[in-house]
Amino acid sequence: GASGDGRHLSFTIPVAMPDTAQNGTSGKVTKRDSIKKVKFGTSDMMVSELCIGTMTWGSFVGCEEDVFAQLDAAIAHGANFIDNAEMYPVAFNYGKTSEAWLGKWLNSRVSTGKLKRPDIYLATKCNPLMIGGTAEGETPKPHGYETDILERSCRASIERMQCDYIDLYQLHWPSRDVPVFGCLSFYPDGHNRAAAFTDKIAAGEGGMSVFERQVLSVKRLLDLGLIKYWGLSNENAYGITMFCLACDKLGVPRPISCQNDFSLLNRSYELDTWEAAYRFGLVGLPYGVLAGGVLSGKYFDGSKWAREADADRPIQECRHRRNPEFQPRYGMPVAMQATAEYVKLAEHYGISPMQLAVAWALHRPCNTAIISGTCTVKQMEEYVSAFKLDLPTELLDEVDKIHEQFRSPSMWLHNKEVCQKAEWLGPDKRSASEPIAVKD
Repeated sequence: GASGDGRHLSFTIPVAMPDTAQNGTSGKVTKRDSIKKVKFGTSDMMVSELCIGTMTWGSFVGCEEDVFAQLDAAIAHGANFIDNAEMYPVAFNYGKTSEAWLGKWLNSRVSTGKLKRPDIYLATKCNPLMIGGTAEGETPKPHGYETDILERSCRASIERMQCDYIDLYQLHWPSRDVPVFGCLSFYPDGHNRAAAFTDKIAAGEGGMSVFERQVLSVKRLLDLGLIKYWGLSNENAYGITMFCLACDKLGVPRPISCQNDFSLLNRSYELDTWEAAYRFGLVGLPYGVLAGGVLSGKYFDGSKWAREADADRPIQECRHRRNPEFQPRYGMPVAMQATAEYVKLAEHYGISPMQLAVAWALHRPCNTAIISGTCTVKQMEEYVSAFKLDLPTELLDEVDKIHEQFRSPSMWLHNKEVCQKAEWLGPDKRSASEPIAVKD
């Protein structure tokens, strides 16, 4: 349950806290002076561990000047890696705007001598619903990353971002009949899939022809010099394996990364998907490390974290209150219970829940860089601070203990509605979209 004194939340956690962290003799969180740059997998890119995310720029962030300020703040701290997509922004106002705003910012900074294009690594994505990938007046239609469609999308992204070439071009999610965005179980024929599909792979077929076709589509972009590297997103172990086998067969460079949903509330990537990525040399570039802001603690109304967040940006304007139908998996009742325990753990170690969520994700060996998700400069500054933290083994062990109790609670196995209702929790259950009273 939740209670509080108006300054901190107090939660009952059945996980014993280490005394060493309390008395400061060991197990302390330490801080570095700057964010690191690391080699990005098999590429020659030396990227900042902080990858600047752009998904809400144009929807929840409605002013391009606010976006420019966030970009400038991150760059000033040493970030040099930016992730975008033709589909962005999301939730509403879908498509094109995020890339266009990034292009205006990049052109301004390069033309004034503040930046050089080679100093920034740009990543973006094409999606199989053609959201943001249409010409003016054209109706989007699902596709399977065919060569002409992929090339057109790539060229349009380059034009919007005013960048000449793309460093990392990603296939946003699979076009085949597999669940995406929340369901942990496999189902064929589009069951439990949140989007239309175009490539149906029948039982026993293997599907190599689908992967070969898409690999050859990517090959054309590489041959034309439009992209330097390519990657996958929202993919599973089967997909990674088949793509890499197709690449090896056709003599095409393998994808170098996989951008999947990953957080304290969703560690499903660490199962067989990570093994496939590990065996074939793909590095993790996760999104969603704050679970749509849930792991910041701000959706526990009345808490210290809620008040601090609200002072920067009103909670009612934040994702799960303004658009509760968008990605509700992050704030399902069991996920909120798990978040309460991670909040207490962060407080015990003297860091914010947001810092714990981000720094922990970076400490996982499956990840090389982490994508941010910010709406204000203050949020960007806190993200930067999380990349300067080294977490002690004792803290990481406590995270694992909590995870054993709450295993990837922002996901579901079969029935999303059952998990959203979570009736077994009784009448006190709450989702992130519902205010949770905390007594002063």
